[in-house]
Amino acid sequence: MGYSLVYSHGSYESSCGYCNSTFSAKRFGMKATSLNCEDYQDLIDRGWRRSGDYIYKPHMRESCCPQYTIRLDANKFRASKSQRKMINRFNRYIEGTYDPTNKDGDDGDDESSKSNSQQNNSKNKIKAKSGFDLNETIHEAEDQQDWKHRLRIVFERSSFSKEKYELYYKYQTKIHNDEPYEVTEGGFKRFLVNSPLQFETTDKPNTPGYGSFHQCYYLDDKLIAVAVLDVLPKCVSSVYFLYDPEYGFLQIGKYSALREIAMTQEFYNSGLKDLHWYYMGYYIHTCQKMKYKGQYKPSDLLDPETYEWYPFDQCAALLDKHKYVSFANPPTDSEESDSDSDYTYEPPPGMLDPEKITENDIKIVKVYYNGIIRHFYDIPFLKNNENIKNTLKEYFAAVGKELAERMVFNCWR
Repeated sequence: MGYSLVYSHGSYESSCGYCNSTFSAKRFGMKATSLNCEDYQDLIDRGWRRSGDYIYKPHMRESCCPQYTIRLDANKFRASKSQRKMINRFNRYIEGTYDPTNKDGDDGDDESSKSNSQQNNSKNKIKAKSGFDLNETIHEAEDQQDWKHRLRIVFERSSFSKEKYELYYKYQTKIHNDEPYEVTEGGFKRFLVNSPLQFETTDKPNTPGYGSFHQCYYLDDKLIAVAVLDVLPKCVSSVYFLYDPEYGFLQIGKYSALREIAMTQEFYNSGLKDLHWYYMGYYIHTCQKMKYKGQYKPSDLLDPETYEWYPFDQCAALLDKHKYVSFANPPTDSEESDSDSDYTYEPPPGMLDPEKITENDIKIVKVYYNGIIRHFYDIPFLKNNENIKNTLKEYFAAVGKELAERMVFNCWR
């Protein structure tokens, strides 16, 4: 496992991709040349996320749409009735017993919907006795030679292909209404192919290792969806999902989340006993398109100040009342009214105050300079440079002492 090598871009403002406000999204950003999976696991457990090789942490209190890290304990997950129905409808489409053009037809419920198929009668009898099994049902439609359609799932290291890019182009222009000239091969590579994560093997069978991956969905040998995923020491982290809009009727985005939960369970059962969490990125309470993530239970939200986890239902009740809240220390009514009139500077939630970081604090920071890695204070040119010292203090405040000591700061891009 090699060093993580990062370069700080500091704090900045940008337009918000969720509410489209201008210069209302505030973040701290870093570019990662290389990132070991353990360090990235610790970063996302401090509210960071990656987009390509760019890693960022929202300034929660000052942003228009506060973004809370959400995770699910895959081993405790139980599919809801609607989730079970959706998986079975997906399987029936592959089998050929569900026709999405039949608007008046009944989709059927979880088990009786399959009873129309002679091929599934014996399986249904077993399931009726044992109950719904997520892993069994999610794999049922794969590589069935005598079904109407053939579903093939390929899990591979993150890589570029023309087929993936063409799917991305179709998805971005049809679903997100991007202008065609904006959706370039280079942009696709930067966003969803390039990754700073170092690939790391495991000693457990039937596990892919740690790093960045693409889970590709092929229907009748046509690529219809790609899930961009990071497999980390404690979790499967969903980065992005894109699909062919022609197959939107399959609710393939929701289906993929259930498949990724099942995959997380499989990694745990293969011997990766720390890996039983499924991270769905950020939860935004004020964004209707993001609220679906709370339907996967039992989920927790990360407290932005203490980095402790709290049950989703408890957090949602607080977020109904407050735009931004620390679940560990929710404001009282009097505190909230006082905050409207008396403003005092506070560093972004979960970050230290750079003004209070001393030169003694940043002595521990490793830097990459002139082709070698040394402690910052061992290089006279750097320790006497006020601009670099201020940059390192801000970086230390953003990532915290442990990560500032472990990772390597790239002094020159």
